[in-house]
Amino acid sequence: MACDCSSPLQEIGRAVGVALMKQCGWRADLRDPDLEIFLHLNDVHCVVGIPLFRLPLANREYIKAAGLRSTIAWAMASLAEIRAGAFVLDPMCGLGTILLEAAKEWPEACYWGADISDSQLEGADVNIKTAGLMDKIELLKASVKALPLPSESFDAVISDIPFGKKFKITKDIEVLPDILQEMERLLRVGGAIVLLLSHDLHKRMDDITKCADHDSRDAISDGTSESTTAEALRADGNSSSPVKGVEESFLSSRQTCFGSLVLEGAYGVSLGKTDAFIYKYKKISTAGNQ
Repeated sequence: MACDCSSPLQEIGRAVGVALMKQCGWRADLRDPDLEIFLHLNDVHCVVGIPLFRLPLANREYIKAAGLRSTIAWAMASLAEIRAGAFVLDPMCGLGTILLEAAKEWPEACYWGADISDSQLEGADVNIKTAGLMDKIELLKASVKALPLPSESFDAVISDIPFGKKFKITKDIEVLPDILQEMERLLRVGGAIVLLLSHDLHKRMDDITKCADHDSRDAISDGTSESTTAEALRADGNSSSPVKGVEESFLSSRQTCFGSLVLEGAYGVSLGKTDAFIYKYKKISTAGNQ
């Protein structure tokens, strides 16, 4: 028997092991156990389980450069409700794990990935070629704050917000509102945004959306929502127009305060030694037209 405790208090794992030995009469063997007990603790839950496979479920032969855990990427793609013919975007795709998992499971959709890092895009390209998905996934180099893509052109936006090593907080957290606004601009009405957030980003996101909800109500009460919509339409002209006018549309969309996005769920997930949160939003109207 071996106990794997992801809590920093490793003595908990030892205590559970001793209790099981006394209760069941088992002998501890940490090097070559016949049975492994998995124990995960956090402030809310205690999960005890027995692994069914020797290899981790997240192992993928087609992923040469590892990024986000594959099982988390699959879960995020599943929440996005991808349908045949859908256009799916990861605006901070990194090594492309989310796109790979989505394209493997839902091959009848079209996938786009963007990143500002050449090295990340090179790694993603290697993974895509290894997986044989060159005809399913397109990559481009661009900043998530101003993507050269038409407004309301995607049915789903899925992304792991990559701020700081091992989800450590950085000053870059301040650009989170800009990122969310650009995602809102690119998403079609009825589409979904699915984000993976660190604990700190999760708290920041709650603050942003609370402020947005308050501002949106104020805008409706004083009649400014109609003028905001008019300005957005003048800047973009047409939701299906190509790259021209993207920057102007982005600037005008800053006034909407995410009023078109509704939170559908927030889910805590374990990344091993740290916890994170998956947020899912739905777009219920054109930005600025609530």
